[in-house]
Amino acid sequence: METIIFRQLDMNRSRTLQFVSDVTEQQADIVPEGFNNNIRWNLGHILTVQERFAFRLLGEPMDLPEELMSLFGNGTKPADWQGAPPTLEELRKLLEEQNERFRERLTGRMDDKLQIPFRELDRLSDVLIFSIGHEALHAGYIQALKRAVAASGRS
Repeated sequence: METIIFRQLDMNRSRTLQFVSDVTEQQADIVPEGFNNNIRWNLGHILTVQERFAFRLLGEPMDLPEELMSLFGNGTKPADWQGAPPTLEELRKLLEEQNERFRERLTGRMDDKLQIPFRELDRLSDVLIFSIGHEALHAGYIQALKRAVAASGRS
């Protein structure tokens, strides 16, 4: 099961990064009509939610700066940002490195019980499987945002 989970995390992450390989800094910040967030927010949200699922719910320290949570956590949006968010390159690098950190810290621990409950899930493997779907959902939003940005002519 662990091998399958790590393989799926890698596959999803590769797809997400492929979707944004040609996105510019300017395109990443456009919030098209009908959307609440932009491509940069979706990337940061994927990053921070995965981190929270992998570590915070186990009651362990996360490897990301806490300020990223305030930028990209649930209920946040770019319109509320104070100061500059991470660059696309910084987000891409963090996303590229994240799954390897998961392997280093979580191998052999898929049955670990969560210290902080999440919905009806109670084991690490459960929330990691849930997070695979969560990333796929936001990768879909990124694709929709790319199309909306291109259609707006603001790219």
